[in-house]
Amino acid sequence: MIFLGIFLLLVLVAHVLYKIFGVSTETSRKFLHVSGGFLALSSPLFFTSHWWVLMLCSLAFLLLLFTYIKDWLPSIHQTRRKSIGSVIYPIPIYLCFLIASQKNNTLLFYLPISLLTISDTIAELGGRRWGKVSGSLMNSQKTVAGSISFAISVLVISIAWQMKSNDSLVQISFISLMITVIATVTEMVSTRGLDNITVPLSTLACLLLF
Repeated sequence: MIFLGIFLLLVLVAHVLYKIFGVSTETSRKFLHVSGGFLALSSPLFFTSHWWVLMLCSLAFLLLLFTYIKDWLPSIHQTRRKSIGSVIYPIPIYLCFLIASQKNNTLLFYLPISLLTISDTIAELGGRRWGKVSGSLMNSQKTVAGSISFAISVLVISIAWQMKSNDSLVQISFISLMITVIATVTEMVSTRGLDNITVPLSTLACLLLF
């Protein structure tokens, strides 16, 4: 109940920022994206059973889907290009939590969801800051600057999380480079907000493979 209440509060704050304080939809969307991501990252500290996470993610998904269909909450769903990223956001959170709990390896949750939360945000900020001078990709839906910013953040985050493991530096470097390449290419070709699910799941697959 506390987790659900916090999520609803974050949705409300995003809407207030947009409706009352007049922030852009990009800012209100990104606020919920980041704050919701950090809320998700705290879930392994409180939940041991994936059923609780399934319930929370299902409720969040249904709320986001309903408001998207009804064209409510423009602070979350309104974008310059058609996107379902806000709706599918809870799906990879549950899937990564499920696999991590089955494999008894929290890295399988923390790393993919960290990339979803942080790297996606850095990519957007980099694209906004330097996108006009760096050129665009995928019919102007991605920018070179955004993809480079994304890749750098993925590499740093991947190394940071894996340093907590017992793997050798060579193995950590190899896996981090593989994740960086795969996640960056995946993010680059994923349009309409699908990167919210393809990036964490491709990262998860990479960790399971290597």
